[in-house]
Amino acid sequence: MPLDDRPPRRGRADPAPASRGRDRPPAPPARLLLGNRRPRRTGAGDRRRPPRRTPPTEAPGTALYRQLLSWCRRHDDVPFHGLPPVALAPPQVDPIALKWLKRMRTFLDANEIEDGSREGGEGEDDAARYGSSDHPAHYALYGGIDVRDNLITFPEIKDARELRALIRSVFWLNNERTVADAGDTEGEDADGRTEASDVVPKEQVSLAFDALKSCNELAAGELDAKVEKRKLSVEEAKGRRRLTVEYYVGQVVRNEKKKWRGVVVGWFVVQEEASDRLTSLTTKPYATRADEDAPECVEPSAASDARVQYTVLVDFGDANGDRYEVDEGAVFGKTISLEGGDDLSPVEDPCLQRIHNGLIKQYFAKFDAKGHYVPNDNLSYLYPLDRFSRSKYGADICYGGDTSSDTESNNSPTEELEKSRAAIVGGVREIGRRLLVPLSGREGKSEDEASLLISSMESSLRALADDDPSSQAISTLAKLHQLHVKLNALLWARNANRRQKGRIHYSLGQIVKHKLYGFRGVIVAWDPKPRVDVSNWDGLVDVDSPQEKPFYHIRPDADDAARAFGGPRDFRYVCQDNLEASPHCSKPLELSASLDPDEWKFDYEGGRYVPSPELKFMYAEDLEGDQDALVASFQNLRQILTECLLKIRDGDNPEMFSMDDLFCQLQFGAESLEDATIVLDMIKEVWKEHSDLHLRQQLDSGITQLVEGKHKSALETFSSILSSDPLYGEAWNKKATVHYMLGEKEKSISAAEEALKLDQRNFQALAGLGLIEMDLAHYEKAIGYFRECLSLNPWLVTVSSMLARCMRKKETGPDERTGTEWRWPG
Repeated sequence: MPLDDRPPRRGRADPAPASRGRDRPPAPPARLLLGNRRPRRTGAGDRRRPPRRTPPTEAPGTALYRQLLSWCRRHDDVPFHGLPPVALAPPQVDPIALKWLKRMRTFLDANEIEDGSREGGEGEDDAARYGSSDHPAHYALYGGIDVRDNLITFPEIKDARELRALIRSVFWLNNERTVADAGDTEGEDADGRTEASDVVPKEQVSLAFDALKSCNELAAGELDAKVEKRKLSVEEAKGRRRLTVEYYVGQVVRNEKKKWRGVVVGWFVVQEEASDRLTSLTTKPYATRADEDAPECVEPSAASDARVQYTVLVDFGDANGDRYEVDEGAVFGKTISLEGGDDLSPVEDPCLQRIHNGLIKQYFAKFDAKGHYVPNDNLSYLYPLDRFSRSKYGADICYGGDTSSDTESNNSPTEELEKSRAAIVGGVREIGRRLLVPLSGREGKSEDEASLLISSMESSLRALADDDPSSQAISTLAKLHQLHVKLNALLWARNANRRQKGRIHYSLGQIVKHKLYGFRGVIVAWDPKPRVDVSNWDGLVDVDSPQEKPFYHIRPDADDAARAFGGPRDFRYVCQDNLEASPHCSKPLELSASLDPDEWKFDYEGGRYVPSPELKFMYAEDLEGDQDALVASFQNLRQILTECLLKIRDGDNPEMFSMDDLFCQLQFGAESLEDATIVLDMIKEVWKEHSDLHLRQQLDSGITQLVEGKHKSALETFSSILSSDPLYGEAWNKKATVHYMLGEKEKSISAAEEALKLDQRNFQALAGLGLIEMDLAHYEKAIGYFRECLSLNPWLVTVSSMLARCMRKKETGPDERTGTEWRWPG
């Protein structure tokens, strides 16, 4: 048995490894990391180490340890959903060994010693990730484990190999040899424990029992079924049933009867004569490599009585728009449907191949630009020979049909995509360097709140400027977008809230009391007017014009809320007229939902909570330090960032990336809706930029009014902006939206066309024009607008649904159920 699969023998030292060079530590972390230790003296003149006595604490039973490792080996290649982090504390792990481990981790970090077994880089073997070293403590030292004096926390467990590394690390910590060595190193006598420590081995054995029980439950509930399904599929693959499986997991299909689109997430064979469900791979003429020379099997006549049924995730827009009747057994809430192959057809149109369904991430790793979804590890394991599955799960099986996967060739970016990636990463780094210039010349950095806020911003900018040139474009754009949104939000919120300060009687962090219900609470935010309709609230009967009064977001005291409402409450929204200052509090309130410790601190002397400098800045409250210099610094940063984004939009600076680069990433670089959203948000921010900060702030105000349903006010705001600058394209686009919401379609068309004159790639305006033409039953025009929109932004899944409906309406005419044309809701 290899060394890593057996427990260390009692009384035998760990084998000394060969040296790997000065820059690579040896695999066993024991003595070579900590240096030579002087042995303890047992008497005058006797410098020899006394015979080591067996510590009274024993590691968990060897049988349990072997069973756990055997379980891990049995499920070594079976993927499963991640298990939650595991936190262990004494007596589950030995406290002396845990302290010793922490000391070794500190030594490694202080000397910047990295794991020598992981020099393979990105393509390293999985075994190296989880500790291929012979020493069982390898994972605890190098695996990203959080080690403290009395607690060790292992991160999320993603597969059986990582679970095996965790088990070996825990066994090593509780092994008597480790405990004895740790006691010598830490100057503690492992033999000198009190009788109370007899509970330690019981706790550790109980831990091993619980771990084995949990593993067996996981296997019984999920893993064994996967293993059995895969095994049966290979056995059935010798040609006994040679049905044709037309569609593969990840393929986008269309239901010809119900007219919806979806993506295949599974398939199985149904026997007409018998109700037994066979596994998904039984119908293909597979052959294992061991049976390549076996004679060809004769197709049985029973195969004619079998059929293939597919499990399909249905597009949300198609399902809800048509209100189709799902088959018996289908789950409408999740838009899952079971369909026969005769009812399906492949979707070849690139504009219709992206599916909107909340379960996509549960089954697929990404969308391939070639027109299909790539199954994740779980789905690839169950369907190893399907065309789009990851090839590593079908490496030991060969198949006579076409199982060539075209997903691997798409992993390497095209030349155009790589150029856009390099341009975006380099451009973001350049923006970070430009933003750092006005902050780097600050003199005498102090610790007041204003200076701390500037230092925090400087750290964010430095991370942007020093980003790795090999970084991914989308992750780099996410950092830039977060900075841009944060800077805008800080300045916009401060300006808006400063205008309302005269109406606000209470401040952030102040503890107040409700006049009617008597509960105390801390103010965490406020609104100059309520954001919801409060006209029918019971507590506002005696308040005049509550819709015009300030409202406060309050976290109530749990005990007070229990007396007032019969139970705890996390949040209350209270009118200013119903509040009064609470008497001095000598200790923090008992809150049902704790406040973020990075945002709030309790001031025992002042009897109130103190918000972070960032919150104070946003709500225009006084900060320690030079507030004017702080505001001026942020406004300067905002101006520099605006200039950079305008250069990106105009494409007149070779040091910046261009809109072409952004659209390249949107169309070819994004592999999921989440990735596409990051790029899309950045494109929208560039479109919204304006050299006049006042007009930009007006645009934000108009968008807020539009979201709140104040359409007429929003229309006045956008019209005012365009009277000042008729070349502001995003104002035209938003004005077109408002006109549509007010039912003024002709005016909406006119405004959208003005937006397109200024930027022909404004896919939002194209989508709006297509929506209007669809409402007017001009399906040919609507199809043209929708296709042009999706050619620019293929991730607008709602537009894909509308395109599909228009194509069907063009063929079938009016809605057969109502006799009238379908109208898009809203």
